Amino acid sequence: MRIVSALLLASTSLFTVGSQAAYSADLPTKARPAPIAAPVWNWSGLYIGAHVGAGWGTIESEFAAVGFPIASASVNGFLGGGQIGYNIQNGIVVFGVEADASWSNITGTTPCLIALSCQRDIDFLGTITGRVGVTADRALIYVKGGAAWAHIEHEASAFGFPVASADKTVWGWTVGTGVEYAITGNWSTKIEYNFMDFGKNTLAFSSPIPGGGVNVDTTSYVHAVKFGVNYRLGSDMIAGRY
Repeated sequence: MRIVSALLLASTSLFTVGSQAAYSADLPTKARPAPIAAPVWNWSGLYIGAHVGAGWGTIESEFAAVGFPIASASVNGFLGGGQIGYNIQNGIVVFGVEADASWSNITGTTPCLIALSCQRDIDFLGTITGRVGVTADRALIYVKGGAAWAHIEHEASAFGFPVASADKTVWGWTVGTGVEYAITGNWSTKIEYNFMDFGKNTLAFSSPIPGGGVNVDTTSYVHAVKFGVNYRLGSDMIAGRY
């Protein structure tokens, strides 16, 4: 009888455990939370923006007829303006074109020709460039190159009185690099460096002194650092999620 009782007790225990397991299997399971998706940033499209920054460089001058040096002056100052551009993105690679223009007070004064003082002012400058970059999360790291222009004014004075002046819009080339960072929605911010070389240009200096006009060759180059913000027109920069 003891053996029969033990077998009955064991059978009852197994039945109870099996019933609880089957009941647990029938209960609905709680779904796992979906992983947090990261945004995919789309740089394609038209954008406009504004920038501020600083520029510095050197302007050298010499008499055009004989190549006799007149002066070599360092110039520096602030700049600010706007830009417009268009990007096409293919995977992580972004191709684009951009034009910018800046008002500036990049200026410098140096002694020249013993008794004279020569002042040079770059009051406007800009670039028209192509650029290519790669994306890394929210960042776009790029290089750029193309054409550059600047309007430069020159004035020679003696004892505070102007004796000769000239101004000219000169053209040259530029290369640069920068990083642009997507903030949110359609907005991004950037920091950029440009080197602009305007080569040698001949300027006709006018003078209030009769017969005082003279042709002068100038050689100019400028470095610029710009901090800017861009707004992409059209759809949101967040193209999707992964």
